[in-house]
Amino acid sequence: MTLLSQHVDTFKEALYFTGIWERFNHFVDKLIELKANAQLINHQNNDLRFVDLKIGSINWHVMAMSINGYSVVLKNGDVSMAFRKHAGVGDLNPSAKIEYRAHYLVKLGLIEAHKQVNNYFRDYIHSCYISKVQEIHIASDTQGHTFTHLDLCRFKTRSRKSNFFEGDDGELGRKLRFSSRRLESLYFGSSDLLLRIYDKRKEIIFHPDSGYIQSYWSKNPCYRELGDVWRVEFQIRREILKQIFTADGLPFEYTDVLLDNLPSLWSFFIKNFSYRDIKRDTALYILEGFKLLKDSSFKMLTKDAEKKIFQRSEIHPFWLMISQYNSIAPDYFFRFDQVKATSPVYAQNSASALISSCTKHYGHFEEWMIYEAFEGAEARCIRKNGLGMVDNSKKNTADYFNKVDLQRKLGLDVVEIDDAVKENLAFYVADCVRPLIDSARLQAIF
Repeated sequence: MTLLSQHVDTFKEALYFTGIWERFNHFVDKLIELKANAQLINHQNNDLRFVDLKIGSINWHVMAMSINGYSVVLKNGDVSMAFRKHAGVGDLNPSAKIEYRAHYLVKLGLIEAHKQVNNYFRDYIHSCYISKVQEIHIASDTQGHTFTHLDLCRFKTRSRKSNFFEGDDGELGRKLRFSSRRLESLYFGSSDLLLRIYDKRKEIIFHPDSGYIQSYWSKNPCYRELGDVWRVEFQIRREILKQIFTADGLPFEYTDVLLDNLPSLWSFFIKNFSYRDIKRDTALYILEGFKLLKDSSFKMLTKDAEKKIFQRSEIHPFWLMISQYNSIAPDYFFRFDQVKATSPVYAQNSASALISSCTKHYGHFEEWMIYEAFEGAEARCIRKNGLGMVDNSKKNTADYFNKVDLQRKLGLDVVEIDDAVKENLAFYVADCVRPLIDSARLQAIF
């Protein structure tokens, strides 16, 4: 197995302006005038509807078409920039968006490319702004390891979404597509947090404009020109970046924080999507959901059995090979999901669900079903957590208050809480439910 390269393949940032913006708004007005001229060009291909503009030493295309939320777009071979006029004090939306081309990022590297573009932006467009990351794709290109259908069952991930694709000709369940029996792509997650694994060399055959990466591979003495190249590519967007923090509590959504912590971001991906060293027969067991025993009977795979398979498995050697980004050990980081305000409506909906569920199950609803529900919930809570419902609710409430405190420390939106409840949970988490639980036990006994 060979690691050919690791690099950022896609990068998008949004700029939130500070300072005096009147000069910038005048600049956008001029671009809108040029855009109107570009719109007079009649061509089926919108990429060819533009007028030329030179700003400083760089040539741009002022495009006839823009993107949602922005008034005008500038493009050249390396980057594209979208602009909207700043609405004044209280405008919390980004006034500019910059998207970097993949070949530009590979040629210079993300840090140098970002430095050059932002220096240019400050010199010629607007000097005062805060940059936040909108989207980033980080990739590792490898040779010597081939992925198969069974690898779908070797990934341990928090994501519930997974698809794998084999071509474009047909479709058979779980979005499998066949042009041959050879796996081409494997996907886990959703757009905010996504893992793609695919044969990059085959993609280049159909999309030659992405062949620039081959010159990068050729710098590695172990590169085999005719060998398959499998790319492991992670995609992450701002909604998730807002949940990842450095040891100092700085969120990864800020561009300067992310640029200083790329190895940590890569480590976040490696841990979130874990490739496990599971044998072929066990992977087939997971894929099919059962195994055929020697006596011709079937052993079905339970959720607990599958969980134990992953718990006992080791990380795959391939995953260990790519576990560090450019051989740099990551700094400490943590993920924090912001807590939201609670509401008694949730409890009211639960009470309604109890009645409707019992009616659906038994065909009617009676008082004893309430006691049975509380008895079952109490027993389940003790079995699962080692605590009764009341004590477990106190623990969960204390954890909630601790998260609110951390949220306040990180400078995030703070949920309003009652400090008196926080300081004296034993008193404020009412024990009035205990008689109901005890009554449930009596009902169960008699």
